[in-house]
Amino acid sequence: MDYDFIFDRTTRQFSIRLAGEHEVLGRFLLDEFGQQAETYSALLQQLSSLTPQQSMLYQGREFLLEVDNSEVTLSHNSLFYQNTDEQAGQLQALAEDDLQLDEQGMTSQCGLDDFLLLLREWQQFLAD
Repeated sequence: MDYDFIFDRTTRQFSIRLAGEHEVLGRFLLDEFGQQAETYSALLQQLSSLTPQQSMLYQGREFLLEVDNSEVTLSHNSLFYQNTDEQAGQLQALAEDDLQLDEQGMTSQCGLDDFLLLLREWQQFLAD
């Protein structure tokens, strides 16, 4: 997994640039944990203590992080909504306008070791 960490001196903001299929990981980290290195410690500790056969769920405000058999799956919460009458109406309106829900950029998968490496390096970058 390729990534770059960026600090914009003008805005004093941190950001992460990842390849398209992993872009959602950067959004997850910044949306759920922000730009303070210490906010990542609890998640890192939980993930680091998992054995290859263990599973884990982390429900965030915007994303669900699932670990199963050392595979990390990150999904935006909107992918789990039940198909209510209101949502059915919205989907019908989209279909009438020849539009559809774009699920690209709302889910990603990677190995646990790769994700842990990303987390550790990101935390270190924020701390420096």
